Order: sequence, then C-alpha cells, then structure tokens
Amino acid sequence: MVGMNPPTASALSNLFASITPHSSEEEVEKNVIVPLLGILGYSQEDWQAQNAIGKVRLDFQVHPINAATPYPPYLVIEAKAPSKKIVYNTWQINGYMRKSGAILGVLTNGYQFNLLYNYNGHVVTIIEYSQEEVVTKFNLFKRLLCKETCLKVSQGFYKNQRRIHLDLANQLSKAFGNEEMLGLFKKKQNNIEIEELPVKEKKEEKSMIITVFNNKGGVGKSTLTINLGAELSKMGKRVLLIDVDAQANLTIGLGIDPLTDVENQGKKDITHLLTEPRVKLEDTIIKKRWGDIKLDIVPSHIRLSKMENVLNTTVGIDQALEKKLKNHDYDFVLIDPPPSFGRIIGVSLMASSGVLIPTQLSAYPIRALEYVLERVKEIEELKPIQVLGIAVSMYDQRSSSFNASMTQKLVEILERSEATNIPFFPENTWIPRLNIISICQDKGYPIQQVEYDDKLGFQDKEAAQKAVECYTELAEYLIKVTHGG
Repeated sequence: MVGMNPPTASALSNLFASITPHSSEEEVEKNVIVPLLGILGYSQEDWQAQNAIGKVRLDFQVHPINAATPYPPYLVIEAKAPSKKIVYNTWQINGYMRKSGAILGVLTNGYQFNLLYNYNGHVVTIIEYSQEEVVTKFNLFKRLLCKETCLKVSQGFYKNQRRIHLDLANQLSKAFGNEEMLGLFKKKQNNIEIEELPVKEKKEEKSMIITVFNNKGGVGKSTLTINLGAELSKMGKRVLLIDVDAQANLTIGLGIDPLTDVENQGKKDITHLLTEPRVKLEDTIIKKRWGDIKLDIVPSHIRLSKMENVLNTTVGIDQALEKKLKNHDYDFVLIDPPPSFGRIIGVSLMASSGVLIPTQLSAYPIRALEYVLERVKEIEELKPIQVLGIAVSMYDQRSSSFNASMTQKLVEILERSEATNIPFFPENTWIPRLNIISICQDKGYPIQQVEYDDKLGFQDKEAAQKAVECYTELAEYLIKVTHGG
C-alpha cells in the first residue's frame, strides 16, 4: 500500500473481513464503525451512539469533548446493513445533517462509504468509496475525518466561523468529483491547513433545445420532463421548461395554477408567446426554486386547445417558437408538447435541435414510435434535428421477462424504421412506476424535493430516492449523448 502504514492497512482489512453481505446493521456498527473511529483517533468519549436531536436519532454523533465548540457536531455517521443499497438512504442522512448542523457525514453499509458535506443546510455527496478504496486511499480519507482535523476545524470556527466555513466550502466545491479533495489540509490558515486545489477548466458547452415527444399519451412524458429538468438543474445546468400542451400537466406539476397564478395575475403564457410577435420569451417566464433546483417555466393554459385555427392561419407559425428562442441563455430547453400530431408538434420540433422519445415498455406506446420517427423525418427535410434516444418511463420492475419481450419489439421497430443508430437508453436510466412520482406531481414539486417534505413517511422517501437515482443516471446519460462526454 503506497503511503499507507502497514499496521493500519492490516487493521482496516481485518475489520472489513469481520462482516459479510448477510451481516446486520448492528454488526456494521460494532465491527466496522466503532473500530474505524478508533483508527481515526477518537476515544469513546468523543462520540455518542443513538444520540437524539429532537425526533431524530443519530447512529453516531462525533465531536471530541475537548473541541473548541461543543456544537454543531463535526461528523455524523449513519449505518445500514450490507444488503441495503445506501444511495436510497441519502435523503435520511441529509436530513440528519441539516437538523444536527453536522459539517461532515458518512453513510455506509460496511462495503460502500459515502462522504457528505453540509454548507448552510445544503448537503452534497462529495466522494463514494468502496472498502478497497478506503484501504488504498485511507490517508486522504483520514486527513479529512480524523480527530486532529476535527480539532483544527473546531478551533478555526471558534475564531472565525463564517470565513473558515466559506473557505472550506469553496475548496470542496473546487474539488467536487476529484479524489484529491481529501488532501485539503496543507496550507495553514487560521490553524486550519487548506490546500489550494486545481480547478478543472470548464469546457464550453453547447445548448440544447429538446422536444420530449411521444404521440401516445400516458407514458409519463410531462413527469419525466419535470424531474429530468430538475436533475439537470441540480447538476448546475441552466434549464428552461416550456409547456405547449393545453392540458398544462407540466405547469400544474410544478405548482403553477394556470388560472390563479397566470390568468388572474395578468401574466403571459405560451399562447401569447406563439401568437403575439411583441411578446418576448422573458415576458412569459415564471421562476421556481426548491433549494438548489432552479427552473424557469413558460406555462401553458387551456385556451391553447381552442387555438388550432389561429395556429393554422398565422403566417410563419411553424417558426414562431424557434424565433423566440433564438437568443436564449440556457444550457437545456425542454419542450413538453401534447400527445398528438397537431400543428403545435411542428412548432415544437422546428424550434428544437433534438428529440427525446419517452416510452413505456408496453405494446401501444412502442407501436407509436414508428409514427413519432416518421414525423421527425418530415422535420429533418426542413432542418437538422437529432433523435437523442428512447427513454423508458413507468416501467414495472417486477416484470423482467415482459420488459425483455417489449424491449425486443422496440428494437424490431427501430430496425424496420431504419433507425438502428438511435440510442435506446440503458436500463439504469429507466424510470420505474412508483406512486411517489405521481404524489410529487400532485404536490407541485420535483421528486428531488421529497426529502424536505416532513409530511411524507420513510417508505415514500426511500422510494423517492430510488427514482432520484434513476433520474440522475438519465440526466448524466443525456448530457453524454448531447455533448459527447
């Protein structure tokens, strides 16, 4: 082990060997976490197990008795059984860290170790380690979590809490996604050693205007658009959602009432943007924010359903939305059209550089793909447009054999359409059918917001975390497809 003290490496290997995939949560706590705290330099007086903060009970709260400030705790640890996929409990430790004020958090099942950082209530996962990575990179792991660092940080907060906290947050943000972020403590500043970390050069990224389109209704198109947009926003992308469906499902699903929040307030909506030349994009935008999720929305209205004649007789209507989006300042614009082949579809596609096709793994939505691809081909004769791929939504996780047969039918349809170069998004991006997804739309917020809703129970939050994981994979894959990452 390069740079690793052999006795320490041996001790880590031994404690990891003391559990199996069938071990209990209690065995992980006793055989892994408690010995690990000792290796990190903490005595038994420096931490508390099952410590209650209000209604929250922390598995481990770590804060040395000789720290300069007794509160908040430097570190909290949440343990799960090895059989648990810990990513589904991220919401739980996030809430514990916010309520306790803890600076750092570790979520582990004894095999995976996720390290989290809390800045002013905004909790982010900064690194994910396997057992092997904890052993081979333990010097970095220890440097951030050990008692010595805890005391230095505590002393720093005592002397200048706001400035030191901001410095630490700044260094972590620079290093986000970089394993070297754990080598933070070398440059002395107010008794804390903070190493200046290299900042990755940000690549110039092209913007994408994407129509999320399937003429078959009920495939979760609007829900996918909402939560995909929210996930892209969480990744730091500037996102605009445009609702061009008279049913206004996207608008309502984001907590905007077309009557009370738009019409009665005298605000402009998609109908004005399309039919009134003087109405600008910014005149119609409603801004919504949930924590670190920021979405701009062009709302829809039922009046759009009565405007087919107007759209058909308006000169240049096919380019209306394209012109209004000409100088936009977004990384992603997601357009949510109705499930039809009306004029509004042409307007949406003409404004777009790409098409994302959501589908269920069932017969009728899959058969509809042929018609969707034919419509896109018609637009391709007028302008370049890329079919970004086919995303699966609302799939039944229990029907693996049925899903496989539907997948085969989908591939056959693509072959008949001579569209074999269209990506079929991988299974880790598929969005499962979960009640919590519909509950979120009824409540008017993206699924990522569930962890902050105290009215929802443990099962709902765990299910939501599963969905969030899928949307994260979907967003990352979309970025890869659109930007060649």
